[in-house]
Amino acid sequence: MRIVVIGGSGNSGSAIVRALARRGADVHPASRSGKAIAGASGLKADIVSGEGLDAALEGAEVIVDACNSRNPIDPKPFTIGARNVVAAAERTGVQRAVVLSILGVEQSKLSYHRRKREQELTYLDSSLEVSIVRAAQFHEWSVDQFEAGSALGAIPVVLGGRMQPVAVSEVADLCADEALEPSGKRFVEIAGPQVRLSRDLAKAWQAATGARGLIVNGPFPPSMLDYLRSGANFTEQHKGRITFEGWLSRRR
Repeated sequence: MRIVVIGGSGNSGSAIVRALARRGADVHPASRSGKAIAGASGLKADIVSGEGLDAALEGAEVIVDACNSRNPIDPKPFTIGARNVVAAAERTGVQRAVVLSILGVEQSKLSYHRRKREQELTYLDSSLEVSIVRAAQFHEWSVDQFEAGSALGAIPVVLGGRMQPVAVSEVADLCADEALEPSGKRFVEIAGPQVRLSRDLAKAWQAATGARGLIVNGPFPPSMLDYLRSGANFTEQHKGRITFEGWLSRRR
């Protein structure tokens, strides 16, 4: 079974490539760079322009879409990109698609989440057999905020924000399972083992890293605050085992 991972050179995409490679799959990461990952030969394709997509998907039975936008206010990978990938997949005879998405996007007013929902609907409206893997925030999401703020002496947290952060590796394993042995569910959800306050995560990160800085309520947009206070980013369906502290320890 030939599997192509769209966005296969990114953080989640490369983890999915590795998870599939460990299972012995014929997997290939597709990206604008065409970079090889974990011994899996890369394919060069640009989902926004469509250049190279048909060639990249030729012979594939399954695609895993783990694309992301380097610019959070640039929706093209989830709008134009998703439409291009679906069209190329239908032309080249791809049978199934696994799409990595985010918990609660259908309830969120955040622009990034609305575009992710549009991506989901593009796939669901296609002729492909589709499984949407909705994941909670990765452990990296909070740490990226903390590190950026710490450099300026202030570690930003989401006032009243709660998360159920999950390890990318565990999300990748679930995506790989869906690619190889589909559950038949349109939506599969995964989050970490614990629901945590944003402030508690910041304290744990400081304790683990020795980083200096005052923990402050960050200037997050109201739509982000509403989302992270709503509980839409929680699930009991699939729960990972790697806690935030455990992930920090492995990272060091």
